Amino acid sequence: MKKTVTYGLLMVLFSCNLQAQDEQDFKQFGLQKQQEAVQKAQKEKNVAGNNTVTIQQIGYQNYTNIAVKAQQSNIDVKQLGNQNNLDLYKNAREINQSLIQKGNNNKINDFSANPYSASNNQILQYGNNLNYTSYGSNSISDDMKIIQRGNSGSILILNR
Repeated sequence: MKKTVTYGLLMVLFSCNLQAQDEQDFKQFGLQKQQEAVQKAQKEKNVAGNNTVTIQQIGYQNYTNIAVKAQQSNIDVKQLGNQNNLDLYKNAREINQSLIQKGNNNKINDFSANPYSASNNQILQYGNNLNYTSYGSNSISDDMKIIQRGNSGSILILNR
């Protein structure tokens, strides 16, 4: 009778060790897959040139539509909130752009088609129901930083 109780107790400890080992193997497998994905992305980046788009969305019903044609681009998008919309259509030699929407119901529409220019700017919206619309680009709008705070505001920029 004592052997059965001891054996049963050892069996429970052994199965717990297996479960912990399985979890560790699973985590290791996940890390390995992440590393492989990063390496693959870096290889694809080198093949495609120096063009990167990073999108981070936290919330519900956020929408991003990006169409870019550039020799070199680095676009970083963060949408933190609900029902934020972003439409970005750019044709430029070089694009470096950071777009942040923090709040709800914010909209960014940025359209530009000057293949000989460089487009470097930041658009930051902190609040609710904010709208930013920009058409075109020129030397005045290059390196521009727009910060919109509050609620229910609009900015319209027309570049010629």
